[in-house]
Amino acid sequence: MTSSEVISAAVACTPIRILTRLVNGMVSVGLNELRRIVGAYRSAGGRGTLRLQVHLAYADSDDEALAIAVDQWRGNCVPTLLAWDLTTPEQFEAATRHVPAPEVAANVRVSADLGRQLGWLQEYVDLGFEELYLHHVGQHNEAFIDAFGAEVLPTLRGAV
Repeated sequence: MTSSEVISAAVACTPIRILTRLVNGMVSVGLNELRRIVGAYRSAGGRGTLRLQVHLAYADSDDEALAIAVDQWRGNCVPTLLAWDLTTPEQFEAATRHVPAPEVAANVRVSADLGRQLGWLQEYVDLGFEELYLHHVGQHNEAFIDAFGAEVLPTLRGAV
């Protein structure tokens, strides 16, 4: 018989103190406040595996990676309270039409430099994340899979 692991998602510190009594692991998707989230989770008695989904954009150039991120991810840069009120794709398009590239880059790790991508991922491992879920936000994943499979993951595997 196998036991199930109950994990909780966390993108802010507020609910963590309550959740730590109920779960045996945590997953996060946000890049903001990760150090505080991990600290709050562990100091409140949180146990189990820490997981992080990392949204990233990789391409042959930084400009191309940023263009991919803006095209595919700007709709995810809508403030949460506003997102609840948007009910159609047209409303999301209107709400995100003018999201600046730096705002997207604050939510997606954008770089053509595999060393830089590896550095960001290593920072998450150093924070205590034991599992990283890499999400390339582009639609064409072959170059991402080939490059990360050959250059990033072998190095990262030794760290976790």
